[in-house]
Amino acid sequence: MSYLTIAWSMSAALAAMLGLLQLLLWWKDRGTAAYALAAVMAFAAMGNALTELFLFHASSTQTYAVLLQWENLFVYALLNTMVWFVYVHLGTARRALAIAISVVWTVAIVANFISPGSLVYQRVDELVHPATFWGEQYTVGSGPANPWVTLANLSLLLILAYVLDASLRAWRQGEQRRAAIIGASIVVFLVFGGIHSMLVDNGVIATPYMVSFAFLAIVMALSYELVSNAVQVRRYAEQVALSEERWRTFLSNVELAVVGIDANGRINYVNPYFERISGYRLTDLQGRDASELVPVSHQAVLRARLSDAREKGARTRGEWPLLCASGEQRTLLWSNARLMKAGGTIAGFLSLGEDITERLKAQTDLENTRHELERLGRASVLGELASSLAHELNQPLAAILTNAQAARRFMDSDTLDLKELREIIEDIIRDDKRAGQVINSLRDMLRSGAVERERIDLNDTVVEVMELLRAEVESQDVAVQLNLAPDLPAVLASRVEMQQVIVNLVFNALQAMADVEVQPRRLTVSTRADDGRVLVSVRDNGRGVETEDLSHVFESFFTKRSEGLGMGLAICRRIVDAHGGRIRAANAADGGAVFTFAVPVAE
Repeated sequence: MSYLTIAWSMSAALAAMLGLLQLLLWWKDRGTAAYALAAVMAFAAMGNALTELFLFHASSTQTYAVLLQWENLFVYALLNTMVWFVYVHLGTARRALAIAISVVWTVAIVANFISPGSLVYQRVDELVHPATFWGEQYTVGSGPANPWVTLANLSLLLILAYVLDASLRAWRQGEQRRAAIIGASIVVFLVFGGIHSMLVDNGVIATPYMVSFAFLAIVMALSYELVSNAVQVRRYAEQVALSEERWRTFLSNVELAVVGIDANGRINYVNPYFERISGYRLTDLQGRDASELVPVSHQAVLRARLSDAREKGARTRGEWPLLCASGEQRTLLWSNARLMKAGGTIAGFLSLGEDITERLKAQTDLENTRHELERLGRASVLGELASSLAHELNQPLAAILTNAQAARRFMDSDTLDLKELREIIEDIIRDDKRAGQVINSLRDMLRSGAVERERIDLNDTVVEVMELLRAEVESQDVAVQLNLAPDLPAVLASRVEMQQVIVNLVFNALQAMADVEVQPRRLTVSTRADDGRVLVSVRDNGRGVETEDLSHVFESFFTKRSEGLGMGLAICRRIVDAHGGRIRAANAADGGAVFTFAVPVAE
């Protein structure tokens, strides 16, 4: 029995089986070049093993030389393919060095076929037949060394340096397992096979060539790595499938509109919720331009946004009107993400939209209701001011009538004093302006709609309000004290709204003292500046506020008076909050209540 034949035949068969396995993997995943390269390496190892087996039984020097040439061709195919396998699979090898190795080996293989005795010998002079330690004979040739073999030895050194360098770089990048398997297997078995071949070629040792076994070990190690990757890929595929199922379940049930848009701005996916609120089906929208989902007036802006997003990334959030199939418009708040391919190119966008149509409508209704309640609150305050207002208007109107009658009598007299007539007319104009100011103030407080903010002096506002309420204060026998800070900074506020706050607080104080037997009744209005704010305080000496009610007095519809609406202080808080300020209520130590509000100083 020939053990050499059995061993080398098994080596060739195993290499062929590995080659077929890698070829099958490549056929299933043709985008992975490493499988195809590994298959070529395995078939080259098979050819090398068969060639070595034929060398053992060569009967002539000519046959031996030809077989050596073919063996070197298989070695060339295996080593060059291995170099590019490392380049593709590790991704850390130096391209220039890989090209240099291929060029050197190509020159060497050309010299192999033009030399009579192959790349190893200039010529094969004789064949010897040593025996193995178990007594089986085999054939070994001898002859003068071919100088071109230096290129093969040089390329072997370059390959070792190339693989070590690529493996170390992969190791530093965190690919320790892959670097160890590929780098160690190639380096160890190349060193073993290369050294052993040189020793046999130079007659130092008398053994059969075993390059095929070294190559087979390399092919087995690389095949193990690729099969491990294939198994890992299958696990990843299962995880991806599970993840896709989770996403499919999420997108089918989430109460959010989801739209997929490709890199060209065309729709490639919508989820069931989007179909439900828009009235469109996926088949209606697939392939259509995403800008067709918004009204014509917004389409150019949307296309510009998508174009900009391809370069800089999508804006995270934005409100857009959605044009439904029925013609209805709904408003959605969109959150967007840019999707990228593995190569770094843009794949498209994924947009998630929250339908805020009903929320916006409710907010609009709430705002309208709030403005109406404020107007009713102002109207309620003005109703309580009716008697004072009549008094305020009666005075200038009576003065106008008196001065007009005096002027008429003066003009009917024989002597006409123009200076005195001019003074009478000036009095009429002054009283008319005063009446007009009272009417304008009332009209401003009743007016609904947007208010304008301006730089105002709250001292002037306090004086204006107290002048307006003078008759009401006098009718209740209340002593008023104004502690207005000099050089008070201006605030940026609505004059009418600040008047409304102060009127509500003053009326609140007057009502608190109306049913209390205290003498004298005192109302103190103070202003001061403090830490970038202007503070206005209204203090009375009435009963004060119940302790448990202090935290509720600014709530809507909270009142202890049967005839009250409970909106006055709530409106005060809303106005002050809208100006970036704060309002609070407290009881004074010596009796009564103190209401204080603060608004920021105008910059």
